[in-house]
Amino acid sequence: MHKTLAVTLGLFLVTLVPAPAASTLAESIDKTIEILHQYGESQGDSIPRNVFHECKGLVILSIYKAAFIIGASGGEGLVVMRTADGKWSPPSAISAAGAGVGFQAGVSNQDFVMLLNTEEAVRQFEQKGNYTSSAECEGTAGPVGRELSAGVATVNAPIYTYSFSKGLFGGVSLSGRGLASADDTNENFYGERLNPREILAGKIKKTPEAVKQLWKALEELDKKPKIEGKTPSKNAKGSTKTTN
Repeated sequence: MHKTLAVTLGLFLVTLVPAPAASTLAESIDKTIEILHQYGESQGDSIPRNVFHECKGLVILSIYKAAFIIGASGGEGLVVMRTADGKWSPPSAISAAGAGVGFQAGVSNQDFVMLLNTEEAVRQFEQKGNYTSSAECEGTAGPVGRELSAGVATVNAPIYTYSFSKGLFGGVSLSGRGLASADDTNENFYGERLNPREILAGKIKKTPEAVKQLWKALEELDKKPKIEGKTPSKNAKGSTKTTN
């Protein structure tokens, strides 16, 4: 009886999750540009600049969560990758979903930034449909702080994940999420049915103005110089793990 009531209340609260602000790829692009601009202005405790420079792809996710004993979440975002000539690909839309059990209640939203550091990590997001597994896509809490010292390895995980809130970036593990390509969202934006691999390979007939603005924001970050500083420790401020 109590279990049935808990499930019913949980499902009811799922219906109360607010409609995601990033309901189209154009809006996901606007959100990404906003985050990139704030990152470009940040100093000190943030994603190390040279870690960003070395990444092979980038994912921005906005997660909306509702919970009451049984929690559920959903969200949308995009993925872009660096091309062979060092430029950026057109973005491909992605969606996220997750569920969990715990004594919590309320509705919230959170933005996440994922740096794809390897070719294998990028290939996961080139797939059509559901990605291999949330465990492989959750990533590792990325280093936070000033740029890593010269000669120190900057990448030791396929994916670095960060939370973004009120202009601050903190390393987290994005666990318990199922990620998938948002094919209908891509079709509505580009006006043609393309799979993620085709989009990330640049096989689009027309380049929307929003994509050009995204490229501009990414290129501006690539031009920013590194900031010399100490190597962040594993216990650096903001390097925490989430399990929701």
